[in-house]
Amino acid sequence: MNLEERTNQIFVELVNNPQITSKALCEKFDLTRGQLNYALKKINDSLLDENLGEIKRTKNGHFLIANEILSTYKGGDDQLGVSTESYVFSGKERAAIIELMLLSKEDYLSLNHFIDELKVSRNTVLRDLKEVDHELQQNELSLKYTRLKGYFIQGDEWNKRNLLSDLLDNLAMMHNGVNFIIHFANIDPKQIEAFRTRVELVEEELEVQFTDERLKTLPLLIILMIRRAQKGKLISYSFKINYRELADTKEYLAADRVIWDVDGLSENERVYLTMLLLTTNLSRGDILSVKELTKMKEALEKVIANFERIAGVTLEDKEKLLDRLLVHMRPAYYRIKYHLNLQTRFYQENKDANLFSLFYLVKEASGPLETYFEQPIPDAELFFISLFIGSHIVESSEIVHPENRKRAVIVCPNGISIAALLENTLRNLLPEIDFVTTMSAREFYRTNYDVDFIFSAVPLKTEKKVFVVDSFLPEKEKRQLRERVLRATAIIQTEIVTPEKILTVVKKHAEILDETSLYEELLGLFVPKESRILEKKRPHLVDLLKGEMLQIFEEEVSWSEVLTALGEPLERQKIITPEYIKALKKEMPILPAYTVLRHKIALPHTVKEAGAIGVGISLGIVKKGIVTEDGKKIHTVILLASNDKEEHLDLIFEMMSLAGADQLARLEKATTKEEVRETLIDFNDEYWRAK
Repeated sequence: MNLEERTNQIFVELVNNPQITSKALCEKFDLTRGQLNYALKKINDSLLDENLGEIKRTKNGHFLIANEILSTYKGGDDQLGVSTESYVFSGKERAAIIELMLLSKEDYLSLNHFIDELKVSRNTVLRDLKEVDHELQQNELSLKYTRLKGYFIQGDEWNKRNLLSDLLDNLAMMHNGVNFIIHFANIDPKQIEAFRTRVELVEEELEVQFTDERLKTLPLLIILMIRRAQKGKLISYSFKINYRELADTKEYLAADRVIWDVDGLSENERVYLTMLLLTTNLSRGDILSVKELTKMKEALEKVIANFERIAGVTLEDKEKLLDRLLVHMRPAYYRIKYHLNLQTRFYQENKDANLFSLFYLVKEASGPLETYFEQPIPDAELFFISLFIGSHIVESSEIVHPENRKRAVIVCPNGISIAALLENTLRNLLPEIDFVTTMSAREFYRTNYDVDFIFSAVPLKTEKKVFVVDSFLPEKEKRQLRERVLRATAIIQTEIVTPEKILTVVKKHAEILDETSLYEELLGLFVPKESRILEKKRPHLVDLLKGEMLQIFEEEVSWSEVLTALGEPLERQKIITPEYIKALKKEMPILPAYTVLRHKIALPHTVKEAGAIGVGISLGIVKKGIVTEDGKKIHTVILLASNDKEEHLDLIFEMMSLAGADQLARLEKATTKEEVRETLIDFNDEYWRAK
């Protein structure tokens, strides 16, 4: 029985000291638990070759050694076999080495190649090849031979790569295992060192730490998989996303440093290698299949339905919105599943009050997505879903644009999320322009769009006017871009007054404390009517909540009594009919959790057909609280009625912000209507100043 030196020493210790524990054995030979497991497996393989029993380990870490083993080997190192510099592989190890050679091969492999490399007889190799074929069948693969191709493994590439990954992990556990892998797979050690350095940089950048075992084999695995991909041995399962659609995550940016200079990799292969680097295991079950896409679509449909119910709106052309969300959610599927983190600065620095209020509505509606992913949805992902819903609301508004209005497209090679942010930035910055669509550079060259000019994050070869812009625009650059666009496109004539000209004049004659805010307000004055979501001024909370629309309930009251009391002033002002409150009480016999904004403000409302003949709200402060269906106590209730789905959206946005504002606590402590009113005025000033 031939064993490599250290395994031989472990075997000697076990035979001569059967009472030793696993822990003591590991300490004596400086072994990890995995290394001891591997050594024990190797010893047992060799014992079986000698037709002897196995050494077994009990749950409490002791060993059971058969008497026939002790009587055969006890007391003499010489009987255990020869310890030589030339390692003698067991049958299972030789089979693993053959599989490694087949999966990493660069040339024709014949029977003689295996005989020469393993230094065993022809009959031994033939026996080993039978073991290889048996092992391959366990992985839905098979061993084949032709005169033209030599020996090769037939089957699905995904299964081959899973086998390769397992092989490397198992072989690396051998004494000197990594060197055996390097030798039999013919890997350049300098290349290994280069990729190990890159993997360590990923650790540093992501502030993670791979296990020692993972770090030992990961560079080898990446090298061999790149080798396979460059030889045309490709993954057939599509991730259904563009490699660059992961570009919004810091993990992608880190992973890209590992394979940035590798040529000949398809986008699907790059996605595969990126995922492999960022996850311990990658299975076909983790791919966004048609079945998974259908499930995700159903979850998104439920989110949209929840949003409509919470916001009290009916979205038009929901199929179009759903299609756009599905395109966005393809890369988001992998980001959420693998906990990849979006570059949050992009959305944090592009926020505005309306958009973040919309975000909170979407968050309240996102339960079906959480159920689908079996985990909370990150705020950054919900923000981008909000962006798509907000854009859809704008697009669905009945806005008639002048015939001579300029048209443009946006070209952005980055991920869908960053493209959506850039689109939102440009629409707000240049309301005089119709932005037709957003696309990649490849799509731009493939399609001929009838537009006046292009905004692009990358230089383009085209005869049309192109404005090259950064994906993320700081405030100063936004203003510079607007001035450049207006001058170059002749949207304005030199004699026409513009926000820029007014600002220049004011700066000559007055000290400006906040130039950015002044410029934004001036710009708002010049936004064309037809480009705004709403044509008339939206009512604010402070405009509607005064006089009899404010009530304080000092004593304990029921949910039904609160609805009746808050409905009476709305009925007197002809904003609702008596049927509206009846419908609400039937629909909400208790306070439902879905109507509570940010777990703070109850917002009972229903469809306009129930009896809403105008837009109005009334507020009640319930000192002793109203208990929701899930047992939480709410002290602020705002009854909403609206016959105009667009007009009340701003009110809901304000309420969402109020639910997270410091003023809410003051509101709930108020003892008079005057105090309530003063607090609302304070909130109003802060909210609209921030906008």
